[in-house]
Parts: sequence; C-alpha cells; structure tokens
Amino acid sequence: MDIVKIESKSNTTLASLQEGSQRASQSDAKTAATTAPANGVKADTASPVSLSTLSSDLRASNGSDIDTAKVESIKAAIRDGSLKIDTSKIADGILSTARDLLQTRTPPTGG
Repeated sequence: MDIVKIESKSNTTLASLQEGSQRASQSDAKTAATTAPANGVKADTASPVSLSTLSSDLRASNGSDIDTAKVESIKAAIRDGSLKIDTSKIADGILSTARDLLQTRTPPTGG
C-alpha cells in the first residue's frame, strides 16, 4: 500500500510569498503617496521603479511546483467520472503528517 504524505511546506511558502508581496505593494503605495509633490503636479512618469526580490521570486516561480499534466488528467477523470479516491491512502497520509508534527514538537518543561 502506498502512503501519501501531505506536504504543508509548499502551501505555507506560497502563502508567505503572497503575503510578503501584498505587504510590499502596500508599502510601495504608502511611499508613493508620501513622496507625491505637495503642489499637485504629476510626478515624472519616466522615473525608475525597483521591485523587491520577493516580487522577482514570485514572477520567476510562475507555478513551477505544479504538475500541469497531472492536474489536467485529474480534471478529465473528474469530468468523466472515472476518478477513484483511495480514502485509506488519504487517512494514512494525514496520520503520517500528524505523527511527524508531533515528533518535531519539543515536550513541555516543568514539574
């Protein structure tokens, strides 16, 4: 029997990259608002713009962790009703992940 392990790191990493990107965008917007000229004259549109490394990383990843061929085959199996779900594999994977998480926790200290 194959055991499926749920990898939470990739989702967490993507979520943290997305959150960082949102914070960077908000920070850029605040900076632009505070550096706008007081006389209401539009700033030079040819001003250079620099993006954070986080933004570059997000653009470079472009979903490379996703096996698009496998996703399409799963979609097709769902559409034609041939998708078979092995609930015991899913349960084993969840239990395995829970065991791993419990083993990495340090026991509480005290008496």
